[in-house]
Amino acid sequence: MDWSNWIDKKVYSRLKIVLPEFLNRSCELCLEINYDAGFICSSCEDSLPQAHYCCQTCAIPLPSQGRCGQCLHKKPAFDYSHSSFSYAHPIDNWLQRLKTKHRTEWAHKLASLMLNNAPNDLSQIDIFTFVPSTRWSLMKRGFNPGELIARELGRALNKPVMSKLVIRSHSRNQKELNRHQRINNVSEHFHPTRKKLTGEHVMLIDDVMTTGSTAHSMALLLKQSGANKVGVWCLARTPKH
Repeated sequence: MDWSNWIDKKVYSRLKIVLPEFLNRSCELCLEINYDAGFICSSCEDSLPQAHYCCQTCAIPLPSQGRCGQCLHKKPAFDYSHSSFSYAHPIDNWLQRLKTKHRTEWAHKLASLMLNNAPNDLSQIDIFTFVPSTRWSLMKRGFNPGELIARELGRALNKPVMSKLVIRSHSRNQKELNRHQRINNVSEHFHPTRKKLTGEHVMLIDDVMTTGSTAHSMALLLKQSGANKVGVWCLARTPKH
């Protein structure tokens, strides 16, 4: 009998059982066995990029607590914002897995991280909504990343998630534009719908806030439709552009 062949088969059969279990229990970052409930261990989660101080209105990173000069000069249409993380490694990489790799399971994972770093007084929120995609984007990708994250958050917090409060026509990709162009680009391509609000406190969920121009345009239309207050909760905030 070829004992080496028999041992190899036994080892292989055992690895087929043990290895997936190990990978499922290992931390996404450090690859150590993860005894916590999430997909990363508590130590790695504590090390995720966050700004110590942010503008109370637009969540841009600041050297100290307060409001940035731009918001003091001209307040945006939204009332406040909260960024769970800074747009840096590994948050940026994980978000790209959702947006460009079509790995929709990452909506749940990213939402779970946001829940662990959520804004205060969520009990005051009446409804969640999200930034709509253009028809072209939906056809190309097949889903709206912001909507998937919003629905995960709504499910976890028992909040209704409303869609089609605002519609979006095709516009140039925001990544291709500078700050001034971004502001003009979004303001010209969001439109109200017939859905009306009646004084609700609305939380706008977004994946990444860059200049705040998209959130401003959305909040403006939501308030025109009847919202009393609009907050923004994003997964990540980029540095000042």
